[in-house]
Amino acid sequence: MSDPNINNNNVNPPPKKSGGSSIALIVGGLVVAVIVLYWLFAGGSEVDNADVVGEETNINVETEAEGAAESIEDTGTAVVEEVEDAGAAVETEVEEGAAEIEEEAAEAEAEIEEAPADSTDTIEVEGDAEVVQ
Repeated sequence: MSDPNINNNNVNPPPKKSGGSSIALIVGGLVVAVIVLYWLFAGGSEVDNADVVGEETNINVETEAEGAAESIEDTGTAVVEEVEDAGAAVETEVEEGAAEIEEEAAEAEAEIEEAPADSTDTIEVEGDAEVVQ
């Protein structure tokens, strides 16, 4: 038979799961990313450039001052002409609109003069109403 004095209770808790491995992976990835970015922005490898001779770079721009001045004058003249044309178009539209308004006003005056002076309008009202003149 079995021994009654043996205690089968397990007093040791189960081992804890470690979650540090995923954090270590994230931190490691960030460190690698920082190192790569530093290498790229801090110079990395030098790029061969055919335009650079030694430490000096020469840039020559040849322009004709007269040609540039003429171009600016031509542009200014074109802009002035466009503004004048636009102003003339607006002035024409305003004059046409004023003429239309004058015609409508004349027609309205003619209708008022043609209306008989003795005309009365009748208004029908339900219920008690007072006539006020």
